[in-house]
Amino acid sequence: MLRNIDVDLLRSFVTIAELRSFTRAAATLFRSQSTVSTQIRRLEELAGQTLLQRSPHEVLLTRAGEQFLGYARRIVALHDEALDVINAQSVSGRVRLAVMDDYATIVLPETLARFARSHPEVELEVTTGFTRDLLNSLGEEFDLVLATQKAGDGRGDVLRKEQTAWACSDRVAFSLEEPLQLALLKAPNMFREWALEALNEAGLRWRILFSSSSIGAVEAMAASGVALTVVKAGTARPGLQLLGAEHGLPALPASEIALHLAPGRAAAAMAALSAFLAEALSDAAPLP
Repeated sequence: MLRNIDVDLLRSFVTIAELRSFTRAAATLFRSQSTVSTQIRRLEELAGQTLLQRSPHEVLLTRAGEQFLGYARRIVALHDEALDVINAQSVSGRVRLAVMDDYATIVLPETLARFARSHPEVELEVTTGFTRDLLNSLGEEFDLVLATQKAGDGRGDVLRKEQTAWACSDRVAFSLEEPLQLALLKAPNMFREWALEALNEAGLRWRILFSSSSIGAVEAMAASGVALTVVKAGTARPGLQLLGAEHGLPALPASEIALHLAPGRAAAAMAALSAFLAEALSDAAPLP
């Protein structure tokens, strides 16, 4: 007998599998928990297998569920990509996006490649730099700016939260020896200011060993084992270990990633890229 599976059933299954919770999945999908439960029962009837095991604390995949999850993800992704291509055919124009260096090199390449494939008529121009400089040019040089800012700043459309952390090489055991040798971005820079303010308030002596306008260069210097730096936990390069209060270091402010739109701009291409980035960088979406 021919069995057709509704994509909505697969989407609910994938969301529950990723969030390990019917409650969180229902909130993410903007559906009631009873609706999501009904969808999973229907999916399991069609599959002829139990796909999820419920417990009071979490939801786990059965062996059949583990095997099925990869196929479900691919079907949902292909379905959404097909709709993106169809909907994007009428979207054209030019969008000037500015973004922090670490997100441009680590997080966004695959996301922007997907956007380019689904919106072939949109001309995308990407510039990297420090948040403060980029925001100063919003509306003149840039249509959109993806920025790092202090959590609760109140500006822009916040896409995800970031843990700000101290970091050093994972090849050495960190010891709090003063003066602390620092590798930091050149001033003016928010993370540099946070680091120095925190150390000064804690009464710790420090020395800037290395300073650069490149996030990659600063993190590479820290990973070499000679300096301490400040990173976003989500984008810290391999070779670094994250440090905190348990190592005798002062707390750092939390940060967030926000999308800023140039005032008065409402082009379809801008709206399409904004929505694409919001979905790709939401807290529910894992970073590469």
